[in-house]
Amino acid sequence: MTPFLLTLLCEPVTRAPLRLIDAVYGECGHIRSGSLVAPSGRRYPIVDGIPRFVDTALQRTVASFGDEWNHFDFVDFKQHWLAHTVANTFGSTDAFRGKLIVDAGGGSGAQTRWFLEAGARHVVLMDLSHSIDGVVRRNLAGHANVDAIQCSIDAPPLRDGCIDGIVYCHNVIQHTPSVEDTARALFRLTAPGGEFVFNCYPLNDQGALRWARWHLIYRPLRSVLSRAPFGIILGYSRVIAALRLIPVVGLGVEKLGLSMQGEVPRVAGESQWQRLRRRFRSTSLNTFDWYGSHRYQHHKSDAEMLALAIELQPDRTRIGNLDRYFIRPTPIGCALRIFR
Repeated sequence: MTPFLLTLLCEPVTRAPLRLIDAVYGECGHIRSGSLVAPSGRRYPIVDGIPRFVDTALQRTVASFGDEWNHFDFVDFKQHWLAHTVANTFGSTDAFRGKLIVDAGGGSGAQTRWFLEAGARHVVLMDLSHSIDGVVRRNLAGHANVDAIQCSIDAPPLRDGCIDGIVYCHNVIQHTPSVEDTARALFRLTAPGGEFVFNCYPLNDQGALRWARWHLIYRPLRSVLSRAPFGIILGYSRVIAALRLIPVVGLGVEKLGLSMQGEVPRVAGESQWQRLRRRFRSTSLNTFDWYGSHRYQHHKSDAEMLALAIELQPDRTRIGNLDRYFIRPTPIGCALRIFR
């Protein structure tokens, strides 16, 4: 934990300042252990350099994410991130240069790493799952201008208005108890000139075929798989990913919603075998994420998302990607940019 993070932290519910006690310091003045004490006397431990604001009951709802990211990692998908999320939301990685960024729901830490590689000034990763003690450490090793916090992103332990850069929550907010409450909490972190970037899984059941796929396939299958152990969900994801590679059969599997491959960007110079492996890994990961055992998975209609965006920022000229986000099909990875 860097000394810089201390200037940003607060008690997650009351928003009261925190006092550091019993600190043990390591290299570069980083804080290895200690406690953060609220005026009420409540203590939050710093363990292995990570401040912990953990609700055990809520943490259980995202246990599957820790398993998912520790297994899949994500760092090999940088080309997907650049071609989809970066290109369709920001235009280029220039948007990150010199910025203070909060990666809300950072998962494997891969995107935090890519922000740093793109020249971000400092990145704060927030995640509730146990990936923060596994794959996150591996992916962020060697980077000094980064902090990790174990917490729920719907109660971020950061001061209101402290982020003059980007609060980033991509493909995560639908897994919190309330999309609306989490969006409000994260937007409060932004300072004038800062922005909140987020998206949510869309509700896509319009028309007879989409309705049937949604209500007769997706919802019943998820109700079963979401209660299954990690190995069962992983096995399903791998089998369906293999079927997705078979011509004609694979297209049917995708159209029925049994798998989630998405668009796999081409990489110059890769062999057909390498591309097949990337398609398999992409489908396995996306299918696991779609049907995984995390408790919350909200889907919001266009009307609900538009209402939320306007609630956060009534001045529509300060909402980036407002038109593009509601195109159907939405450009892959496109997210709303809500400027303070």
